[in-house]
Amino acid sequence: MTFPARILITILFCSAAVMCQSLVELTPEKDSEKLQKEAVAFLRETLTDVNGMRSLENRISFTAELAGLMWFHDEREARSMYGGVIADFKDLLTKYDAQMNELGATMADRQGGGFMSFGLEPTDKSQIVKRFTTAVGVRQQIAMTMAEHDPELAFSFYNDSLSAISNPEFRKEIERQDPYFETQLLTQIAQRDPAKAAQLATVSLKKGVTYQHIDLLKKIYAKNTEKGIEFGAAILSRLKTDKYDSTGYRARENFLSVIEYLIRFGDQRLNESRERGGKRPVYMNAEVRELVELMAQVILSQAENDMAEISNIDLIQKYSPGRASQIRAKFKNSTSRYSSMSNSANAIANTAAYYGGASNANANMSPEKREKLEKEVREAQERQELETRTMEGVQNLPNRELPKEEREKIVAQARGIIMQTPGRDKKIMGLSMLATQVSKAGDKELAKEIMRDAESMVNPSPKNYQDFILTWMLASGYASADPDKAFPLLEETIGRANDTLAAFIKVGEFIDVAEEVIQDGEVQVGAFGGQMVRGLTKELGMADTTIEVLANADFAKTKALTNRFDRAEIRILAKMMVLRAVLDPKKAGKPDAAPDVDVDY
Repeated sequence: MTFPARILITILFCSAAVMCQSLVELTPEKDSEKLQKEAVAFLRETLTDVNGMRSLENRISFTAELAGLMWFHDEREARSMYGGVIADFKDLLTKYDAQMNELGATMADRQGGGFMSFGLEPTDKSQIVKRFTTAVGVRQQIAMTMAEHDPELAFSFYNDSLSAISNPEFRKEIERQDPYFETQLLTQIAQRDPAKAAQLATVSLKKGVTYQHIDLLKKIYAKNTEKGIEFGAAILSRLKTDKYDSTGYRARENFLSVIEYLIRFGDQRLNESRERGGKRPVYMNAEVRELVELMAQVILSQAENDMAEISNIDLIQKYSPGRASQIRAKFKNSTSRYSSMSNSANAIANTAAYYGGASNANANMSPEKREKLEKEVREAQERQELETRTMEGVQNLPNRELPKEEREKIVAQARGIIMQTPGRDKKIMGLSMLATQVSKAGDKELAKEIMRDAESMVNPSPKNYQDFILTWMLASGYASADPDKAFPLLEETIGRANDTLAAFIKVGEFIDVAEEVIQDGEVQVGAFGGQMVRGLTKELGMADTTIEVLANADFAKTKALTNRFDRAEIRILAKMMVLRAVLDPKKAGKPDAAPDVDVDY
C-alpha cells in the first residue's frame, strides 16, 4: 500500500514483541474498575477531538470505532453515537450522489491507480467518483463495527443506506459488489447469533444463491442445528423457484458449481447423521435427491457440444441412477472423456509415487557424511533441550522459591542463549522477557541490568524504520520490567518521530496530485475502503499488551504520550490504540468476547 499514514504509524507502533502477551500481571479488580472509568472519560475526550477533524470521512470512521468501544460500557450512549454516524454518512452519500449527477459522472470516469498515477492531474469527475468509492468503503466499516453489538442494526443500515444513491449506474455497481460483503457480515453475525443470521440470510437469498451462502449455511448449522436446517430449506426453496438462464455458458457453469457444492455438503452431513450420535442432517435423502434433479435438468437442457466434461456424475448416480443413465447416453463423449482424464491422472500420480519412492529408497550416502549429519542432529537436539529447560526455568522464576545461586544460574544460561541468537530484534525480545520474569521474581536490580544489555543494542537517536522498531521493542520490555524507564523513552522517541512524520506528509502532499490521501492538509485515515481506522488499530494490536501494561502503571502518562504527536489525525489514531487496548473485552482474553472475523474490504 502506498498510503503514507500506514507506514508512519507502523514505524511508531508495529511491534514484533509478541512475547509480551504472557508477561502481563493481573491487576486487582478495584484498579481495573478505576482504569475502565478513566478510559471511558478519555474516550469522550477523544470524541471531542474527532469532531474537530476537517474530513467528514475521518469523523465518521473514528466515531464508528469509538461507538463500538463505548457499547461495552454504555449501550444507550453508543446507540446515540451510531445514530449520528448513520445520519452523517447518509448526508455524505447524498452529497456525492448529487455532485455525480450534476457533473454527469459515470464509472468510466474512475482514474486508474498504479505507480505512475500520482502524476496524473485529476478531473472533477474522477475526484468525485474516487470520494464516492471511499465513502462506500466506509459504509462497510460502519456495518462491521455495528455487527459486533447489534447485528440487526448493522444489516438494516447496510441495506437502507443505498436509498441515498439515485444514480442508477453507481447503485447497480454497488449492488453487484454487495453480496460478497453481505455474506461476510452475516458470517460475523452468525458467530454471535446464528438464529438472527439465518433470518437475515434468508432475506439476502432474493439476490440469488452463491458459494458464500453455502459457507454461511455450514457455520449456522455448526452453531445451531435447527436454524441451519431452516436456512438450508430456504436455500433449496430459492433454487427451485429461481429462473435459470440457460443461454450463458458462464452462468450455467456457475450454477452447476454452486449446486454441486451444496449437494456434497448435504451428502456429507447425511452420511454423518447415520452414525451413532450423529445429529439431524441439513437435508434428508429426498431433499438431496431434489437438488440432484435440479442439477440433472440443467445438464440435460444443454447441447452435447456445450458440455466440456461432466465431473459430478457420481453424485447423480448415487441419488438418481435413471438421470445418470440419461446423461451418459446423451453426453457419451463427455463422460468417457472425463473417465479417461481421471484414469490418466491416477496413472500419472501412481507412476510419480513409484519412481519417487524408488529414488528415495536408493539414495546413497557415504559413512563419513552420515556420521557428520548424525552428529549435527544430536548437537541440535541437545541445544534445543537446553534451551527448552532454560526457558521453562525462566518462565517459572516468579512462581518458585529458588536459592540465589540456582536463580542466577538459570538467568546466566538464558542470557547466554539469547546473546547467541542471531538478530538484534530477537535478542532484545529475549532479554526483555527475561528481565520481566526476573523483575516479577523480585530482583529489580538484576532486571535493570539485563535491560541495559538490551538498550545497548538500540540506536539512542532513531533515524530509520528499523531504529524505530527496535526502540519500540525496547520500550515494550521496559513496560513490564521497569515502566518508569519506558515512559521517558517513548516520549523522546515520539518527539524525534514527529519530524519524520512531518517529512512523510510533505512528500505525500507533493506526489498526491489527486488529493486521494491528503485533503485540506489532513491525512484521510478513512480512505481505502474505510479499513484504515479499523484495520490499523487491529493490525497494530500487537502493541496492545504493552499499552495495557503502561496504562495499568500510569494511565495519565499513557494518555500524555498520545498528545506528544503533532499531527491531529495521528494523535487521534494513537488514542484509539490506547482505548482499544484498555476497553475492548476481546483483548487479554476477557470473557464474553466475540471472535474477530477477518474481512476483505
